Amino acid sequence: MKSINKLLLITFLLLTMLAISSCGEGTETADPVTFKDKKELLQKKKDQLSVLQAEIDDLQNEIVAASPELQEKARLVDTLMIAHTDFRRYIYIQGKVVADDVVNVVSEVPGRIIRVNAKEGDYVKKDQIIATIDLESLNKQKAEINTALSLAVDVYDRQKRLWDQNIGSEVQYLQAKNNKERLERSLESLDYQLTKSTIYAPISGTVDREMLKVGELASPGMPIITVLNTRNIKIESDLPERFLTKLDRGDRVVINFPSIEKEMTGKVTMMGRSIDPSNRTLKVEIKPSTYDKLLKPNLLAKIKIEELTIDDVIVLPSVYLLQQIDGKEYVFIVRKDGDEFRTQKIFVQTSESSDGNIIITEGLNPGDIVISKGARNVSNGDLIIFQ
Repeated sequence: MKSINKLLLITFLLLTMLAISSCGEGTETADPVTFKDKKELLQKKKDQLSVLQAEIDDLQNEIVAASPELQEKARLVDTLMIAHTDFRRYIYIQGKVVADDVVNVVSEVPGRIIRVNAKEGDYVKKDQIIATIDLESLNKQKAEINTALSLAVDVYDRQKRLWDQNIGSEVQYLQAKNNKERLERSLESLDYQLTKSTIYAPISGTVDREMLKVGELASPGMPIITVLNTRNIKIESDLPERFLTKLDRGDRVVINFPSIEKEMTGKVTMMGRSIDPSNRTLKVEIKPSTYDKLLKPNLLAKIKIEELTIDDVIVLPSVYLLQQIDGKEYVFIVRKDGDEFRTQKIFVQTSESSDGNIIITEGLNPGDIVISKGARNVSNGDLIIFQ
């Protein structure tokens, strides 16, 4: 640019000198009086100007040829061919992986744990033996009941024989019978509880947590381990109510897991029926399309939902869009100038944007070549070459 300014200054000085010379020559000629004289003088001046302009052009070319720093330099640029395409805008919400099958393995009877056959991280199959409980107290109770039952049976037999002979009271007979039957039921209950000394896995899965260890006391309902089936998982998320119309049950979405650098599609299987008043969101569940062993419960997920679709439009990366001080937006396109390529400034109108792309509604047409890299270093009409 400095070289061009220098060339313009030299040209201006030459024109000034020639103009002064021309004025000097004009003083020798009498001022025109008639209209005809004025026309002749005008034509004479035009002829002189043409000669001067030719001399100026020759001098400029000689100066430029002798001074390489004054020659116009081509700008190096990258370009992008414009074509119709489809525009997509997405919204993103966060979610997490949740396991549908999370089961606590518990003991149904009280007792001390004498064996645990699974540890955290182990994979267990359904009906596999998980732990064994020492039911010594129940065995002692059974022995006591057996003793009491023997006596109750003997008493009952005696009362029955007397009652069959119409001896004794009916109340005594019924009491003996009831006592015998009560002890028999207690014995049956104990026998059933004694079968619960071995604890089995209710589902297949991975041991997520081990709550009780060998030697500790287990109570009915107290978890010994937690089994997690990671093959049956889902993604849970809270959808802001402003996006309620953008998603529906059965829709397919894209799920990204940043921590493991995985991406897959999923299907919306459930949408809540009410808005949470505390955060104005709706519960959403998504079933991943494929299984991956790296998908662990509570793993962070990023859900991509299509919000807007416009087909067959001109879309341009917004980074290639330039702006004047008055706010007007423009781009530079490539213009063919003989054997050379030059820039041309084109003002554009825009509309929707998303993810660094913007729709061009006016100014560009399919087939136009937009200058991408290097657009901020050129001006309108600059000579360019391509990378």
